[in-house]
Order: sequence, then C-alpha cells, then structure tokens
Amino acid sequence: MPEHTTVCFCPLHGILDTISKKWALMIIAVIGNSGYAGFNELKRGLCNVSSKTLSVTLKELEEKDLIERRVLDTAPPTVRYYLTVSGWELRELLIPLLTWVMKNGGHEEEGCPIHIHMGEKSIEQKKAEEFILED
Repeated sequence: MPEHTTVCFCPLHGILDTISKKWALMIIAVIGNSGYAGFNELKRGLCNVSSKTLSVTLKELEEKDLIERRVLDTAPPTVRYYLTVSGWELRELLIPLLTWVMKNGGHEEEGCPIHIHMGEKSIEQKKAEEFILED
C-alpha cells in the first residue's frame, strides 16, 4: 500500500483546459504517428479543422510544453511541430485510456482518419533521432 492514498485533482486546472479542446489530443496523435508534422500536414490529417482553430490550438499546446515549433533553415523556411517529452508521455498515456473507452461502449467513427500507432519507439529512441529535444 502506498504511503499516500489520496491524489489532488488541482493540477488538472490549466492543462485540462488545453487538452480537453476538440483538436488537441488529435494533434498530439498525428504528430506522434510520424514524429513531426507541418501545419498543412496537420490540416490535411485532421480534415475538418479550420486554420484559425489549428493555429490557436498549436500555440496552446506549445505554451503547455506538449509540442515544440521548429523553424528549419530552408528556403522558404519550413515550420515543423514535434512532441516534447511531456507530449510523448501524454500520448503514451492515451493508449490505455482509449482502450478503456472502447471496452466501455466507445466506438470508432466510420472513416476515422486519426489513429495512434502502438508499439512505437521509446522516448529515449525518439530523443536519439531528434524527434524531441532533451529536457
């Protein structure tokens, strides 16, 4: 039996406001599936999201340190979004939650374009491949 048997829900304030938004967890799933994504790739992958909503949600996820925006030194400059260590951890925690939801009456929508690919590389492997930076 652990020493502490209670958990305070107060830390949910703030982060829950961000990740409970319609597109936030889907953005994390799409970025995580390939390791990174550009704005237009995200827009295509999410289908019905407006540019403004996507932009606002990306900024909020970046402020919460779940994603990182990198501008690549190309001509013209290329912007890519990567998950941070916290973003990868959140993504990995979603898998058991999604499994629980499916077991308890949740269902996949017909033609759903967004899936989390399971059995992927560890956070350490992703760091080595520069999908995420060290904390």
